[in-house]
Amino acid sequence: MLFNNLIISENEALRIVEDDLSFNKQLILTYLNQHCFNIYKSYSDYKNLLDNNCTVFLDGFGVYAALKFLGYKNVQKFNATDLYYKIFQQFSVNQTKLFFIGGNYTDEFISEKTKEKKLKICGYQNGYFKNGEFDVLIETIDNSSPEVIIIGVGVPKQEILAAKISGSIHNKVILCVGGFLEFYFGTKKRAPKFITKIGLEWLHRLLREPKRLWKRYLIGIPLFIFQILKLKLLK
Repeated sequence: MLFNNLIISENEALRIVEDDLSFNKQLILTYLNQHCFNIYKSYSDYKNLLDNNCTVFLDGFGVYAALKFLGYKNVQKFNATDLYYKIFQQFSVNQTKLFFIGGNYTDEFISEKTKEKKLKICGYQNGYFKNGEFDVLIETIDNSSPEVIIIGVGVPKQEILAAKISGSIHNKVILCVGGFLEFYFGTKKRAPKFITKIGLEWLHRLLREPKRLWKRYLIGIPLFIFQILKLKLLK
């Protein structure tokens, strides 16, 4: 069961990234929130990746509450966005070489924003490339020699892409960051801190993007609760 192997401490997730970078290890790091869990239960390819290829940490109040309800001990409440801000701060301090995949930004925009954030970027690919362009992407990444590859193209596409890249380019840290780049580069506003602290960031996002997110939350949250109740009954 994925929950048994889930990283439940923010400090542990930070340590894993730092250690794997230091020792030049292969890592695919991604997150699990209630939306991801629903996909995990319904999409076998994504499930296999999270079970066998990825290092996964809990993301947000929903999974935190579910783990507490299911009896897991020493669970810490944190979220992917806050964690990635801390990781990127370390990248800035250490001048870690980064390759970005995701969004639909211009090279000029990426150059300006990464310079503003004091990040060391060695390449960028938007998230709308075609499958036939994968070999070119691998060649571009390989030639740029990044230490870390950042992928923000959404679940489960980003994990599938991360696994394909890790099969072609070895000993790289790959972070699957979802929509984090939009918040980080300032193209989308995040919920106020008091809303995130009480676990209602999902509601803020729903109100801002109802057409895109209504199914994820209005159907997805009850489905997630139902799945957790089933797990509880089976324990």
